[in-house]
Amino acid sequence: MSNPTDQTLAAVYGKMELSEEEFYALTDRSLAPRPSGMLADKLAGLGIGAHHHLLDVGCRDADHTIALAQRFGCTALGVDPVAQRIAQAQAAIAAAGLGDRMQAVVGYIEAIPAADASVDFIWCRDMLNHVPELAAGLAECHRVLRLGGKMLVYQTFSTELMEANEAAFIYETMGIVAKNQSAAFFESTARSVGFAIAERDAVASEWREFWEEDGSRKTSGQLLRIARMRRNRAALIPLLTETHYNIEIADCLWGVYQMIGKLCPTVYVLTR
Repeated sequence: MSNPTDQTLAAVYGKMELSEEEFYALTDRSLAPRPSGMLADKLAGLGIGAHHHLLDVGCRDADHTIALAQRFGCTALGVDPVAQRIAQAQAAIAAAGLGDRMQAVVGYIEAIPAADASVDFIWCRDMLNHVPELAAGLAECHRVLRLGGKMLVYQTFSTELMEANEAAFIYETMGIVAKNQSAAFFESTARSVGFAIAERDAVASEWREFWEEDGSRKTSGQLLRIARMRRNRAALIPLLTETHYNIEIADCLWGVYQMIGKLCPTVYVLTR
């Protein structure tokens, strides 16, 4: 009787149908990944122009808001719950000379400081996973968006490859609401408040691949940082505190998990 282990070893170390050279030629070639700039290009394709008003929910330091206002000539409002980020945003807006058509204010997606149907486009990048009541947040976006307006959402979801312990560490450390990591939950919630899903575009690992191929090496750099932080943990904890040490580890893992398929960044176009 043959040993199952022998069969496994034969499969692992036996000769492939392809030579190593042929295998690497197939797997090491670029699949032409799209860069992160495709998100703003997608907004352009939705028809935004100088006569439109843009809302950036979760604007952070308004880096993206400013770039969009400069590119499209639109007016813009940035909203973020972190006061320190809004102070940075206001300074950046002033430095860019955009104070006449842009503002950034402290606020929450669940209570957007804007009138009904006053916004033409909403930019929502990488923040919905932090919203405790997703339905309330999306309902507010629906309220402020004019009829026919569009909301561009970039959101990272967990996949079936994410292990429970990995998810627990990432979610707890980064303040992520576990149920918001489900694409099905996001879609059903968006529809429940009145949105139609006009487009779903799974970006998956594309941005990560692009950054490796263009020389930025963002993800491999994060992987190296994780290794060094783990080996140097005892020296780093007194300098960073354990909380911030874990945050940095989790942030790096977030990028690595996007690359290997445990997380799947996805772009949605929602219409009112």
